[in-house]
Amino acid sequence: MVDNPKYSDQEDFEFIQNLFDQVEPERATPELKAEILRKAPSGNLRRSTDGVSIGGKFKSDLAELIDYLWPFGALWRPAAGLVAAAMFGIMFGVTDPLSTNGVQDADEALTEEIVAYSDEAEGQLEDL
Repeated sequence: MVDNPKYSDQEDFEFIQNLFDQVEPERATPELKAEILRKAPSGNLRRSTDGVSIGGKFKSDLAELIDYLWPFGALWRPAAGLVAAAMFGIMFGVTDPLSTNGVQDADEALTEEIVAYSDEAEGQLEDL
């Protein structure tokens, strides 16, 4: 890297900070706020406490809230994609043919290391 003595990180920071200070933030108009509030769900998801069941109204309010929170269609589609990817990963991990060979090679290597260390330690144990 070549350091340029003309510039420093502090000068760059001050320059960018000055640019940000000059920019006016975009404010939401009252019309936009009103439109957002108008399209928001009513939020009345409580069941009636007077003993009269209004299950149909509760379900429609709940459906409205779910549609507001997830407007991209059916929720089962991305969930099914995640489950399919997870199942593929589990199946590939369990049936990997290289994993069994790797374990056998590791066992053989460990056995060879134990034999080599025991041969070295044999002479050293007699000195103790």
